[in-house]
Amino acid sequence: MKQKFFLKSIKISIVLILITTSVFSQTGKIAGKVTDKKTGETLIGLSIGIEGTNKGSATDVEGRFVIPNLIPGKYNVTFRYIGYQTKSITGVEVKSGAVTSLNIIMEDAATQALNEVVVTASYRKASVGALYAQQKNNISISSGISSDIIKRSPDKNTSEVLKRVSGASIQDNKFIVVRGLSDRYNSAMLNNAVLPNTEVDRKAFSFDIIPSNLIDAIVVNKTASADIPGDFSGGVVQVTTKDFPDSKFLNLSLGTSYNTQSTFKDFLTAPKSGNEIFGFYDKGRDIPSSFPSKAEYLALPSQGPERFELSRAFKNNWGYNNVTSKLGPIFQANYGNSKIYDNNNKFGTILSLSYRYDERLKDVNQIAYTGQNVGDKFNDQVYSYNTNIGGLANFAYSWGNNKIALKNLYNRVLESQFTNRIGVDESSQPFSRTANYLLQRSLISDQLSGEHLLSEARKVKLDWNLNYANTDRKEPGFKRMEYSQGIASVPNGSSDPRLGGNFSSLLNENSYGAATNVVFPVKWFRDNNKLKFGYFGQLRKRNFKARVIGFIKDVNFDDNAALSLPQDQIFAADNIRPKGFVLDEITNGSDAYDSRSLLNAGYVMFDGFVKEKLRVGAGVRLESYRQQLTSADNSYTPIIVDTTYVNVLPSVNLIYNLTEKSNFRLSGSKTIGRPEFREIAPFSFYDFNKNISVQGNSKLKQSSTINLDLGFATYPNNGETFSISAFFKSFDLPIEQTLQLGTSGRTVGYSNAKSATLFGVEAEIRKSLGFIGDRFKNITFSANASYIKSRVVVSKLVNKDGFRPLQGQSPYLINTGLQYISPSINPFGLSLLYNRIGKRIYAVGNVLDGDIYENPRNILDFQLSKKVANSKGEFKINYSDILNNKGIFYQDANKNGSFDKNSDYINISERYGSSVSLSFAYTFK
Repeated sequence: MKQKFFLKSIKISIVLILITTSVFSQTGKIAGKVTDKKTGETLIGLSIGIEGTNKGSATDVEGRFVIPNLIPGKYNVTFRYIGYQTKSITGVEVKSGAVTSLNIIMEDAATQALNEVVVTASYRKASVGALYAQQKNNISISSGISSDIIKRSPDKNTSEVLKRVSGASIQDNKFIVVRGLSDRYNSAMLNNAVLPNTEVDRKAFSFDIIPSNLIDAIVVNKTASADIPGDFSGGVVQVTTKDFPDSKFLNLSLGTSYNTQSTFKDFLTAPKSGNEIFGFYDKGRDIPSSFPSKAEYLALPSQGPERFELSRAFKNNWGYNNVTSKLGPIFQANYGNSKIYDNNNKFGTILSLSYRYDERLKDVNQIAYTGQNVGDKFNDQVYSYNTNIGGLANFAYSWGNNKIALKNLYNRVLESQFTNRIGVDESSQPFSRTANYLLQRSLISDQLSGEHLLSEARKVKLDWNLNYANTDRKEPGFKRMEYSQGIASVPNGSSDPRLGGNFSSLLNENSYGAATNVVFPVKWFRDNNKLKFGYFGQLRKRNFKARVIGFIKDVNFDDNAALSLPQDQIFAADNIRPKGFVLDEITNGSDAYDSRSLLNAGYVMFDGFVKEKLRVGAGVRLESYRQQLTSADNSYTPIIVDTTYVNVLPSVNLIYNLTEKSNFRLSGSKTIGRPEFREIAPFSFYDFNKNISVQGNSKLKQSSTINLDLGFATYPNNGETFSISAFFKSFDLPIEQTLQLGTSGRTVGYSNAKSATLFGVEAEIRKSLGFIGDRFKNITFSANASYIKSRVVVSKLVNKDGFRPLQGQSPYLINTGLQYISPSINPFGLSLLYNRIGKRIYAVGNVLDGDIYENPRNILDFQLSKKVANSKGEFKINYSDILNNKGIFYQDANKNGSFDKNSDYINISERYGSSVSLSFAYTFK
């Protein structure tokens, strides 16, 4: 089936290539953006002219311009704007069928007389200056990565891209950690709209669902300013997707991926419908529509025929098959076009479709420690079948000093996982267990936004955003089974989800948001400073429910022979009968909750130069947040959470420009950390693969953080940077994931520590090796590293030192890379990238059970690329996770602060395999 789908994908690609007409014009374009040198603000309505012709344009509300239909050759381009020195750029080369990028910075006219002075610069010099302005002038301390750098890395999705950002790392291959702080201290925004949480068990957005080819830029803001939401302590990740392409294009890419541990190996798989590779699961996993509620079912006579009839309504999809893992397809199609009308109005379209399917085997060894007590010991073979389908449709229209954009994102992920567990229990009795798990999650994000210059004379700007997001998450028919010495473990009296259990859950969340910002130019201290006002609102509604159903032996059970049958036969219809098996339900009141939250926020902010070289961004944000949740405990006694917080969040960012290429920054702010719905919900979920239960805490409180940052940055040459910064954070009531006392088996919950402090230093360098010699000028070295030390005061009964690091915080982060691109029409490229994080606490321990640490892994990635056909086609080979280090979760038994494989308690040791992917992409223009 998968081979047919792969061939079908190739056929579709060939058809698309054949039916696509490529009309290569004999003309070219000049396109770019114009910004203010000091502030980095875009300039609207600026006039651009081509000397010696009547062709020209004007910048739109984003400061962008396009001059089309230019005959190939070299031109001088002039930029004029009231209050600024006129700039003439010489030697701008236009090529047939190509877009020449020309980003320009403009300087204030110091006196009225200077309005008549024309500043002349070459094309190359002008482009370099524009890059300085872009990098220097973000008001908050931030790190970012552009689409050009993304293209030269082996990254397939946004989570892999974020590993390259200074001070950032990724946990569980999809959740961001900024400055060593766990994912719950970070927030995510897509095109300036807050993204919803994609996970049921944590405050996090799963960045692996956004393919990297859809990204225009990623910026991680590490300090607060009044115009961004205040619910973070680590960073705010802002992902931007494109709207106006510089030229019309159609890009098709087809590839596949091989994993050293998985591909062409024997695989176990649960019964499938065949639609899983398209992102749809077999509906036979669902609870039958005829099956009543728990109360109605248990009210039926225990020996009556109705219970047995309803039990037989469930599809017998137990068991598993042995197959051979195969290569899966990777397909992407991207289309973009910008139509420019006679009056310089523009309509832009970006469409994208991506598909990825792969099969992975994870090999895991576990020992179920609880303190010094050793429970089960086992090996897991985790067979995963993953489908990721993504679509993007962005439309934008620009006229005069106005722009409206409609941006839409859809993503569907299907993870089908079968785990085969072989081991011995605490009494050394052998067992075999299986888990048949499936997760289908989807995200819809729709945004309508606008940008307007309200007064051309006064330069008053308005932008607004209306957004909607839906997260849908299904876990249908999660089945677990155990055999001991060939006999199935089926309980008596009451079902057990671990033994013949069938767990299902549904989560649906809708988020509605609105925001607006108004910028007023003011002449406080100096000309061209700004006063900014804004509002942000978000309403979230979540509904979650789960049902826990499982087979038990009938009270008069007499069919011991059935217990020796394989999984696909033991619960066949003939065995569901009196004296055989029947379903029981143990769903509790805590297995469902309804929740909602309402956030209203407003802010005022000043941004401008108070001295020639000193820029100040100062403001205050007021946020009112109400959170409500309704659930029940196991006895169905209602649990109601209804809290309201009103927070005043001041922030100050100072930038002192030492030179045109370097500056100092100082920042101070207050931010908060709000409990997520899942963190306060009493629902308990058993994570089979980690052998641990996760449960919420309705008494969890909001945390707050005082942040201080000091930084220096310099940008010596085009694309080069060096920066270093120090930061300090003081937490009140930080929220952490902790091991719970007094529970059956291991349970992880959430709690507030009393307080914590964190200090860190981070540095980043990006440098061409051309200073060594001309042969090295096309090689770029990049590196960023962070050292972080946090301290949470705890009882010496728990930790001999009386303190420990924050949960989820890494003591160091390292990202390095070498990139080479040959200077030719069809360039050849090489990239070598390395990533490592320091050990971090996965779960905080207690007096009986010590902290669980995640050990560092070395991750080395390599990419080779070659362009062909005048750079329209490109071959790529990616070799990811070359070193294939084990992922290890352990407890520091000898309390020496380092990992010792011979004496520490290794809870989990897992290996993922290295991956090699091959792809070919072709762009029609």
